[in-house]
Amino acid sequence: MGLLLALASACVPAFAEDWVYRVRPGDTLWDLGGAYLKPGIDWHRLQQHNRIADPYRLAPGSRLRIPLTWLRQQPAQARVVALVGQATAITSGGTQRPVSEGMELGAGSRLLTALGASLSLQFADGSRLRLRESSELVLDRLTRYGRTGMVDTRVRLQRGRINNEVRRLRGPGDQFIVDTPTASSAVRGTRFRIHTGEQGTRAEVLDGRVAVTAGQRATLLKPGFGTRAQAGGSDRLEPVALLPAPDLSSIAVEQDSVRPQFSWPAVAGASGYRVLISRHPDFAALIADLAATGPSAGAPALEPGQYHLRVSAIDAEGLEGRDADVAFRIEGRPVPPYAVAPSAGSLVRQDRPALRWTQAPEAHRYRYEVADNPEFRDPVAQGGDVRGEAITVAKPLAPGAYYWRVGSIDAQGKKGPFGDAIEFTVRPLDPIDDIDLDKDGARAGGITFHWRAGQPGQRYRFQMSRSPSFERLGVDEVVDQPEITLAKLAGGTWYLRAQAIDSDGEVGEFAPAQKVKLPCRLCRVGAGAGALLILLSL
Repeated sequence: MGLLLALASACVPAFAEDWVYRVRPGDTLWDLGGAYLKPGIDWHRLQQHNRIADPYRLAPGSRLRIPLTWLRQQPAQARVVALVGQATAITSGGTQRPVSEGMELGAGSRLLTALGASLSLQFADGSRLRLRESSELVLDRLTRYGRTGMVDTRVRLQRGRINNEVRRLRGPGDQFIVDTPTASSAVRGTRFRIHTGEQGTRAEVLDGRVAVTAGQRATLLKPGFGTRAQAGGSDRLEPVALLPAPDLSSIAVEQDSVRPQFSWPAVAGASGYRVLISRHPDFAALIADLAATGPSAGAPALEPGQYHLRVSAIDAEGLEGRDADVAFRIEGRPVPPYAVAPSAGSLVRQDRPALRWTQAPEAHRYRYEVADNPEFRDPVAQGGDVRGEAITVAKPLAPGAYYWRVGSIDAQGKKGPFGDAIEFTVRPLDPIDDIDLDKDGARAGGITFHWRAGQPGQRYRFQMSRSPSFERLGVDEVVDQPEITLAKLAGGTWYLRAQAIDSDGEVGEFAPAQKVKLPCRLCRVGAGAGALLILLSL
């Protein structure tokens, strides 16, 4: 507690228990006593405390000291000024009700936010606290000192995250304290974040100073520093420099998708990133609160309008660094069509897939993109002047995962946002149209045919028949490798073909049959294996 006292003494007048009032023209001790003193505290005591000879003639600009214990104290309220999602308030009497904007809460109230929810509280002095998703906060003390402007605020964060913007305090009675199960943080005008959970408490200061105590340990955090406090941890709370703000200058002001994808240069030392999206420039309530493992993140579906993006880097200890903010806009018209095919998660057997979508209102033409990444960096296929509701990709796509999206263009050429990105996989079952005899002709165990391998995990069905219609099969086998060895194969003319079988059981098409003429067994004996006559045709 010594550090807390040191911080307090550095921020208040020499008389630590007195509030100082600067006298204005026309003030009298009678009037000031009625305005500021508790019932039962006579203005004469104020005269004696300040050694004033004439209580009716106070010099304008002079300083009048009033002990804190003499000041009027009134219960204060915290008001909900912004809300996204669902939150619950439980009063000190145990009454439970859903939170709504404009709701006022007194001391003893408990707030719980659901997953994806957030809210902002404003206190009597204008300070604000944003409670993040899946959090629990108790308003332990909400007191105001009459007309002095001083407030005594103490909250308890049981779990979750809060962001705080505390106004510069006005006197010794002013205080804003955040308690957690493992630490206590006292501030005197600052912007800071607190997170508490099973791993302890993390505090990060963006502006001003915060005194953090945990048991017998204490530290004073300056702007750009944070610390971690764990029960039973080390004897010291070490201040740690926060990571710098990411560079968001490459984020486009006009986003061309209702689910925009954001990316930025990596921050050295970052193990992840915190990504916030809000309609409020002060991030009073959040539409999205995302944790990203790398320097990119995808937003949920957003309605047309103006938004604000905030990103901070997270270090290996879990401390969030300085914030970077940027505004962006979703232009909603003309609205995008609905994607039809390929559908989400589908397998496409052709390397030149056909893209299909519904007709969209106001659409005169369409634009599309296909990429191998959800951010659509360097699309592998795209078009900006498609008439109709379908297009076939012009160039073959290599096997793998892809994303596609489509947007509308109106008659005046205005481009609307792209619709949702649809993921699909290209895994072709190409016809096997080139079956070769093993280069050694015939092996000791028989004759071997081989062909080009398909995708990993695929099997193959090989057939031979005396008839080009394959009405009667002489050979019909499924093999795991792109080859087959046949023993005791009679001479003469044969027709052969093969097809791919994917790992999910999907069967490819047969290519046109190939024709092979094998010498009779007696000829083979006389001429040797090297004299096999192979004719491939059709």
